[in-house]
Order: sequence, then C-alpha cells, then structure tokens
Amino acid sequence: MLFIVRKYLGFYFTAKTKYGIHSPFVFDFFNQVYDSNTSYYSFVAIEYVREKLKSNSNRINVEDFGAGSRRFGKGKKRKISKIAATSLQQPKMTALLFRLINYYNLKPVVLELGTSLGITTAYLSNANKNNTVYTIEGSKEIAKVANNVFKQLALKNVKLVIGNFDMVLPRLEFPQPLGFVYIDGNHKKEATLSYFNWALEKANEQTIIVVDDIYWSNDMIQAWDEIKENERVSLTIDLFKLGIVFLHKVQVKEHFKLKKTIF
Repeated sequence: MLFIVRKYLGFYFTAKTKYGIHSPFVFDFFNQVYDSNTSYYSFVAIEYVREKLKSNSNRINVEDFGAGSRRFGKGKKRKISKIAATSLQQPKMTALLFRLINYYNLKPVVLELGTSLGITTAYLSNANKNNTVYTIEGSKEIAKVANNVFKQLALKNVKLVIGNFDMVLPRLEFPQPLGFVYIDGNHKKEATLSYFNWALEKANEQTIIVVDDIYWSNDMIQAWDEIKENERVSLTIDLFKLGIVFLHKVQVKEHFKLKKTIF
C-alpha cells in the first residue's frame, strides 16, 4: 500500500489538468471521455448486478496465473463478495472504457484479457452491441460466475474463453483488426509486454490498447515505460490507474499524465 501511495504522490505532482493540455486531441479526450459524466441506461443494470455480487457470500476456487492479488495473494478459496469488493474495476473506470469505445467508434472486435466476474466485460459489450467482445479468464469458477452475469444482463455479443492467456492467445484468430484491447490479467513485466506485442500484431492505426494497473509494481512501471517507447505507439495517456495507448499517426510522439481538476 505504501508503494502505491508514494507512486501516486509522484504522479499527482507531475500530472496535468486540462488547463495544461496544448494538444487539441488530448484536450478533446479529457472533456469527452475522461471528464465526462454522461451516464447510459445500461450502467444502472450493470451496477445492480455488481451490488448483488458484493453481497454473494458463496466461496469459489480461484486459479491465479498472474502475480496474485495484493490482498489475497495466490490463495485458492475466496468469497465472491470479496472478489467483487476488491478485484473489480471501479465504476468510474469501467464507464471510461465504455466511453473510449463509444466515442472513438472502436470496432468490430474487442478483446479483454482478464474477465474476472464480468462487470467490465458488460461495459465493453454495451459500448457497441454490434461489436464482438472476446474475453479470456484463467479461472474456471470465476468464469462460471462471469457467464452467469452475462446471462443476467442478456449480453449476446460476448465470447468467453477459459484458459491461460499464454495458451489461448496463439489459438485466437480474428477476421478483422482489433478495435480495442484491455489488458488486465497478469501483472508481470514479461507477460504484459508479451500480450501488448501480440495485440500490436492484430491492431491497426485506429486501435486503442489499455493497460491496467501500470503502477502496480516496479515490474509494471518498467513494462509501461517500454510500451511508451514502442515505435508503433504515437500517444500515451497515463491516468495512474491505467494507461491508454494510441497508434494513430502523428507528427511527434507524446506522452501525457492527466488528472482531474478539483474545482
């Protein structure tokens, strides 16, 4: 916890508010995606299901192929309520992912590495129901809970794949380039870079890639630094909780750290 606090303080004092942004593209991103309070009808239904998960006391076996959880380590048996309370992406961030897909019209394929209980997947699904959302989860029992969430929310465009990312990704084939990729599973440098580079091979200039928990550890900070330097990356936006990667052509590569204004 102290590690994250130190990193956040360093981030906060170097990040810019919208008043310090001189890029028209990033200024537009700030207003229309990051700082937007627009809510959609689907958010209410998804958050209702989230609350039900947070009150579910059933225990399930959890297989963890990544760096483990800060709170739970790599233990097997966990309450669904605890997973929902500590491991799910927060509503403001899931809404941001929704707006990314919706505002930039990212299509036709969305890929999520790390389904968890399926709440983030539901946001990705509802952002454009004409998209196909592939989501990969390593833990069978977590995937079972997620699949039930998809049924409750009547999500028709989600394809849930169960298995270790390293085993599943080489077998996945897409007829068209990926529109959006969300990497939130294995918080190790080598794994994160491997998944990012794999996604680049399936991407085009319109693709946006989001990497979660970029300050989770020194390993993840190093991975994010290497991603920023990749020759295909034209713009990155660091929101502390996650990093957003753009591949569209620009004259000069830029990297931004953004924070919301207090007033």
